[in-house]
Amino acid sequence: MYWMQRSQRGWNNPALALALELANERRSGLWVLCVLDGQYPEANSRHFTFLLEGLLDVRAALQERGIPLVVRTGSFLTEVPAAAAGAGILVCDEHPEPFGRALRSAVGARVDCAALAVEGDAVLPPALLADHAHIGARTIRPAVHRLLQEFLQPLAEPDLIGPAGSPPREGVELADIGALIRRLGVPELAPARQLHGGQTAARSRLRFFIENHMEGYADNHHRADLEVSSGLSAWLHFGHLGPTEVALACMRSAAGAGGGLSSGPGLDAFLEQLIVRRELAINAACFLPGYGTPAMVPSWAQKTLDEHASPWGDVVSEAMMEACDTPDPVWNAAMTDMKVHGTMHNYLRMYWGKQVLLWSSGWREAFASLLRWNNRYFLDGRDPNGTIGVAWVFGLHDRPFGRRPVFGAVRSMTPKGLARKFDTLAYIRKVEESLPHDQAPPDRL
Repeated sequence: MYWMQRSQRGWNNPALALALELANERRSGLWVLCVLDGQYPEANSRHFTFLLEGLLDVRAALQERGIPLVVRTGSFLTEVPAAAAGAGILVCDEHPEPFGRALRSAVGARVDCAALAVEGDAVLPPALLADHAHIGARTIRPAVHRLLQEFLQPLAEPDLIGPAGSPPREGVELADIGALIRRLGVPELAPARQLHGGQTAARSRLRFFIENHMEGYADNHHRADLEVSSGLSAWLHFGHLGPTEVALACMRSAAGAGGGLSSGPGLDAFLEQLIVRRELAINAACFLPGYGTPAMVPSWAQKTLDEHASPWGDVVSEAMMEACDTPDPVWNAAMTDMKVHGTMHNYLRMYWGKQVLLWSSGWREAFASLLRWNNRYFLDGRDPNGTIGVAWVFGLHDRPFGRRPVFGAVRSMTPKGLARKFDTLAYIRKVEESLPHDQAPPDRL
């Protein structure tokens, strides 16, 4: 049995490939279980809508491959062991965050068969890459490049030989996503506008990025007024697309008709984000003490933030920020983008966080607000990348700078500096034009 949770895709899935190999060796058949647990930390209807859209793709792919898929609702700790009672081997996805690791340990202790966790959502196995938390990209980058050639390889897609698996229990229907989400009882939040879950949509977006924006990525990836970023983070978070598939597709495209793999300024800049920075975030999730709390902020940053802990100017209340009603129109546009579309341009995420630090009554309060919004609104929230992005605002994986009010030696960002990076008025117009016709933009947008 393959318990699919983090790598939710029917193709290019290392855990599924291993499960197929084992089933073929044993001539035992294979089936796939996916559990929808309404108690998953901080999950809401926006997240489950995207997830279930992806499961429709998974079901179609597995049907094509002759592998049954069973979707169950309930607790991971009861549903997975019960389903695995007759299995010879349980294969599951690896998960870097403390909750995911603890869940796998608890499930493993409740099953009688061998249980194997497979890393399918990082290019490099985190435990092989390091046995400690790296302090920044400059320290992890050499290790990444040393191992990259060995692990950045195409995945073989074996066919199932012999009989299909025989699931011991029936699952729920996926025909009515809304009704299924209501059954889960999770907090309600409008689905993210303009994004659809699933491997099909993810691969379409990847092709669009490669054909239109990868070549100029190095020069323009900071331009929030342009649609230059890959926009793949939500699909990567839900495992609808794997980073190895993305990297290899980009490298093959850069090589052109000559075949093989290649590089170039745009590709290199993109792979730095996709692999080095993403692996750095996963490394922190695995090894950084205090992960997901203010304790993950480095001691030098905590000290300087505490020493400069007086708000600069008037405090902008959390309610004003949540309502996109601050004195900063660019920030309001970014917050609106997040609340409506479930996304935000990466460069603006940094500025968005820095302004919350500036406006809040203290840096720990700012940390709590940012992490809560990150996990609630972003489709790629509740993820190492998002959590590390929040902690970066407060100095993680960064260095000291000249001292300023509120920030101390932590890097600051200003509206004037933002305006030098891209056309901020064009970005505001872009967000306004993307809103539903029946939704007026915030007054201060």
